[in-house]
Amino acid sequence: VPVFSLRTKDGFGVGEFSDMKKLADWAKETNLGIIQILPINDTTANYSWTDSYPYAAVSVYALHPQYISLENLDFALPKDLIEDYQAEKSELNSLELIDYEKMISGKWKYLTAIFNEDKEKIYKDRNFKKFVKDNESWLLPYAAFCVLRDKYKTPNFNEWKTHKKYIGGKVSTFFSAKSKDYDASMLHAWVQYQLHKQLKDAIDYTHNLGISVKGDLPIGIYRHSVEAWTEPELFGMDFQAGAPPDQFTELGQNWEFPTYNWEAMKADDYKWWKNRFKALEQYFDAMRIDHILGFFRIWRMPVSATQGILGYFYPAVPITLEEFNARHIPFNFDRYCKPFINDHILWKYLGENSGKALEFINNNQNGTYSFKEEFNTQRKLADFFKKNPRGPIEDQLISLCANVLFLIEERNGQVVYHPRFNVYNTESYKYLSDWEKKSIYDLYHDYFFKRQDHLWYEKAMEKLPMILNATEMLICGEDLGLVPDCVPVVMDELAIIALKVQRMPSDNIPFYNPKDAGYLNVVTASSHDSSTLRQWWKEDPALTQKYFNQQLTQYGKAPEELDPHLAEIIMKQHLYNDSMLAIFPIQEFLATDKNLCNPKMDNERINNPAVFPHYWRYRMHLNLEDLKQQKDFNQKIAYWIKDSGRI
Repeated sequence: VPVFSLRTKDGFGVGEFSDMKKLADWAKETNLGIIQILPINDTTANYSWTDSYPYAAVSVYALHPQYISLENLDFALPKDLIEDYQAEKSELNSLELIDYEKMISGKWKYLTAIFNEDKEKIYKDRNFKKFVKDNESWLLPYAAFCVLRDKYKTPNFNEWKTHKKYIGGKVSTFFSAKSKDYDASMLHAWVQYQLHKQLKDAIDYTHNLGISVKGDLPIGIYRHSVEAWTEPELFGMDFQAGAPPDQFTELGQNWEFPTYNWEAMKADDYKWWKNRFKALEQYFDAMRIDHILGFFRIWRMPVSATQGILGYFYPAVPITLEEFNARHIPFNFDRYCKPFINDHILWKYLGENSGKALEFINNNQNGTYSFKEEFNTQRKLADFFKKNPRGPIEDQLISLCANVLFLIEERNGQVVYHPRFNVYNTESYKYLSDWEKKSIYDLYHDYFFKRQDHLWYEKAMEKLPMILNATEMLICGEDLGLVPDCVPVVMDELAIIALKVQRMPSDNIPFYNPKDAGYLNVVTASSHDSSTLRQWWKEDPALTQKYFNQQLTQYGKAPEELDPHLAEIIMKQHLYNDSMLAIFPIQEFLATDKNLCNPKMDNERINNPAVFPHYWRYRMHLNLEDLKQQKDFNQKIAYWIKDSGRI
């Protein structure tokens, strides 16, 4: 469960680290042995709802201020603010979902008031001084970054009037008592100290109950983050990471994160990663590595692209002009690497709005069109449309930019090529001759499914052993998506726990049977990126019917709604098997009880990867205090855990 989703009577419209104690109490009642949370690092870019995305941290070390409990600080709220605080708390806690902007602005208002009233005592606090000294390598740049972000109203350091380029000596002046930025810098440092204390307290409490805590490590860093500012040489700032198209997102995903410069990281023996794991180890017993496929290869796009469909794998064995010639493919740069547009394609994309496209494309007078130079990338179009809206033609023109056969990469002074994903589905491909289609399809298949495996195996074996040797945490890899053959081989060799989400099988089957899971697996019925079981049940009636009859071994017609009895069968199938771990979203436990499940099931979805940016605002509809009192429900779960041999 995400920490932000926890609901208690003490919260301030959002789950807090202190609430994890009440979650641990409930886990103890139900015999649950592990709690898994989403990333908890600070994502504050502009104090708007888009900051709710937990995978875009502005620091890989700093904790998110949203998780601070105002009622568990070293100093109390000024008396003249208590009435306002109680009123705001009551209003925010009455909401079904998180109001991120009201919550975060309220927290900062009260944190600032407490700090200003007690800062003389804070500055003299020996434990606080020790925390600052012990963590100065990341804390000082982070605090300075926050001050500059707030001063210039943007996290994009390229737009700051000062300190665009990080110079440690100049930034250290922020922490001189004579500096005008001293108090603001120390406020951010003190908030981090309080967050650390509250999280450590919650973790220690959880451990004392015999319960482990599993964290989540995002694969990327935010483009406008402390790390990108202080160590840009470690990242590919000219590129964006994402994921290729899948069953959920036909255009792929563009996370807009810079990629990693693995060669630079390797040069100092991956010190950046080792320090990161050392910090995480303070709190966590196990760690989910988000998109572990990124350690084999990453799906990357140039910054000129906005859609994931215009990405390619890196590193990869590319296609060269020599290979085109050897395969007798008549390579033509303009035809293969630029959007192919003729009258039929223009009509297919834009219909009656085709005439409006002439503002953006040139007529080549040979039956084809090409984008004008000022509009010849998705990014140029998107930037233009932000200032000059053009309505429904915007998305079509941006998609038309992706109607290419091959993508280019400049490598060591040479241009090499990568097939566009699903090239055989492009309109451009349809206008090739049959033999040309066949030749390009064969090349595409070789590129994606044959030639890369050895390279990706080698790259993973360079990096992943380093991570395993740097930490005592149990490492679990999220290995969903387009999974190369070498991935399960490497994960088995290194004993990295793999993830099995029932409806996202890696094999060409409709759903995964958890009874087939081996020991080095974590099994689950859904994830934070999927719909809940109750939602999924209604998405595809034909698939649900097959699942009802084949997986759940039920007869007759599947009910329209997933009832608690069927939800219970699903949960038990995931518990009664050989996998090391069975971890479920808290919504799926509640789905097994008609009195406890959320009557508004669509409020329970945490994320939809097809929507970016997505508002991450799910909050439990029950207080944890009340959930702990549900004796029959809790005993039922406790029995499952015991009977399945998991304790």
